[in-house]
Amino acid sequence: MAAFNTNTAASTGCIGWVMVDYIRRGRRFSLAGACEGVIAGLVGITPAAGYVSVWLAAVIGFVTAVVVSLSDGINDLLRVDDGLEVFKLHAIGGMCGSFMTGIFATSSVSLLDGTTTAPGGIDGNGIQVGKQFAEITAISSYSFVVTCILLLILKYIPGMHLRVNDEAESAGLDLDQFFNEEIGDWSLVEPITVHALPVAHSASGSPTDSIKGTATKA
Repeated sequence: MAAFNTNTAASTGCIGWVMVDYIRRGRRFSLAGACEGVIAGLVGITPAAGYVSVWLAAVIGFVTAVVVSLSDGINDLLRVDDGLEVFKLHAIGGMCGSFMTGIFATSSVSLLDGTTTAPGGIDGNGIQVGKQFAEITAISSYSFVVTCILLLILKYIPGMHLRVNDEAESAGLDLDQFFNEEIGDWSLVEPITVHALPVAHSASGSPTDSIKGTATKA
């Protein structure tokens, strides 16, 4: 059941994200967005995979992807530099999945292992929704505090730093910290230096149509 739920949520997550992009971007969508939708669906179903039916797993994947996709400006609001959108996908997506687990968990699925009884709101156990909310608050607070402490420690360890300089960020970390390029096509946008050549003149003294310069890589 968990395997079916996982794949179902990933599929509907992809559909949800692409649908939002299609509406917001003028009937266009992207492959990267579809992949992010899959990730959002997988994150959302993680806490619920063994507790919900397949059709509700589809709902969780779809809703999680839609919510996460609509949170597009969260990094700007929080003033966080998160190029991979980890917070948006995993934090917000995880919160959605945990909350909906409290709503959609059902004993008919959890009892498939023969021992676990986990009724949620759909089974009339509304208090589970409140417990899930409390869990989200506690885990988020713990993660925030511990992450801040670890980053503060890293900041003051010699040789460690939280950010690269502006030049390295513009050129790409592959070129700054590795001897070869791993991802992307940065070699196509390497600095270009133009070297001027003497301008040839005709017998009349006017410039000819010869090439006045050439571009070579620095």
